[in-house]
Amino acid sequence: MNLRTRGLLSVMAVVMFGLTACNAGDPSDEQGTLESSEAALCSVEQSCPSGTPVTCSSAGSTCSSSPDNGGWVECDGIRTYCPPACTCGSTRYTATRSGEGITCGAAMNQARTLLTSAVAQRCPAGGCNSSDALGECIALGPNRTDGFRASVTRTYSCKEPANCR
Repeated sequence: MNLRTRGLLSVMAVVMFGLTACNAGDPSDEQGTLESSEAALCSVEQSCPSGTPVTCSSAGSTCSSSPDNGGWVECDGIRTYCPPACTCGSTRYTATRSGEGITCGAAMNQARTLLTSAVAQRCPAGGCNSSDALGECIALGPNRTDGFRASVTRTYSCKEPANCR
């Protein structure tokens, strides 16, 4: 046996020992890993009239979609429908909030932030057709360092239905 053949046999012995140590020779232990890594995957997406797509995916092979009834996707028997498109409601609401700040601008910003929260509470999908009217900005005390109070009145409608996108 020459030096080259001995070197090749040594490398083969090390590889065989490594495979045995890693349990690579026992196919029953690899089968579970092989099955999970080769599981069939499916994914489906449906374009919705609202412009917001719906998607789902599954480790099985049961994915489907349809534009029927506004559009839907289904994976593993669970159906998800497209959210309805938003329209601006005809009912008009009016809310006024006041804010305080070191300047009139800061007071107005706080009032607008409070108004945005009020609209979000009334309109889960958001407001639309809104217009703001700025109220008077007044000093809180005799000194300009006492700060200011300002109010903002917002007239708005709500996007409908409540679960629209």
